[in-house]
Amino acid sequence: MTKNLNDVLRVSKDQEGLSRRKLLANVGKVTIGAVAAGSVIGFGAEKVLASDVNLKVNGQQVAAGAKIEKGRAVAQIRPVVEQLGGTVNWDNVSKTVDVNGKAVSGGSKYPAYPWPYKKLDPEVVRKRGYENYFKGGCMYGVAATLIETLREEVGFPYTDLPVEMYKYGAGGAGGWGTLCGCLNGAGAVMNLVTKDYGGIYGEIIGWYTEASFPSKKHEAYCKFNDQVQTVSKSPLCHASVTKWASASGAKIGSDEKKDRCAKTTGDTAARVVELLNQHMEGSFVAAYKPAEEFKGCLDCHKTALDNEQGKMNCVSCHDPHN
Repeated sequence: MTKNLNDVLRVSKDQEGLSRRKLLANVGKVTIGAVAAGSVIGFGAEKVLASDVNLKVNGQQVAAGAKIEKGRAVAQIRPVVEQLGGTVNWDNVSKTVDVNGKAVSGGSKYPAYPWPYKKLDPEVVRKRGYENYFKGGCMYGVAATLIETLREEVGFPYTDLPVEMYKYGAGGAGGWGTLCGCLNGAGAVMNLVTKDYGGIYGEIIGWYTEASFPSKKHEAYCKFNDQVQTVSKSPLCHASVTKWASASGAKIGSDEKKDRCAKTTGDTAARVVELLNQHMEGSFVAAYKPAEEFKGCLDCHKTALDNEQGKMNCVSCHDPHN
């Protein structure tokens, strides 16, 4: 009879039919930190304390860790295999450890859409978003921050997703000032972790149009403190940045503007996490409603005339004519 193996299973030369080499060949490439180094295994390994031995799978720390026993590095099989998307079972009749994992392009089998999500800390994400802006812009700052944090909390398959692909959205997509890259990156990850992304994505866009950017929650580590705040009334990069630059007197290419956008990136990433956490708990309720200043525009052009597509604040660009 086959059942889940709950006991601790170790990788060692003495384990019949399941050597480290065979395990790696079957379930993918595993990096076991310093454990794999000859300086640890071959020379004075008995002096290495268990607390000093880190276990990493595809660059991600595994909480179970590893330790040294009689000069050999040993680690639990289950955390390693499951981090790679595989399964471990124990057949008590044949005394067989059964490791399963289907390879896809050299890795493990990807989970069905949507991908798994775990609750994240908005403040951790806020600071990381601010920092990541300086590495690749606003879209990269939001998307890479969320994915990197999910790599730490979930592991595979986020470990296989290249975050560099989100750099194109900087400056409203290649500098064209269209949809703010923060919202572009938010939508990419929201779509990845939930099939019901429409409502929750609409909520982050609506929130962005009415939020005062940048917030004051970055004061402890930002480069420019107490910056001017503005409300864009639009999801467009062009509108958001231009309104802030006009109010602050800062140039678009200035360090002050970059710091403002870095904070906006962090604020947006944090709000995405708050919404996704609520969605995961089943407590998400859409709160955004069009402001009265342009609700009449939508009622007429979108409903009665049926000649307009979108939910943007019309009077931020057009003069009212009703």
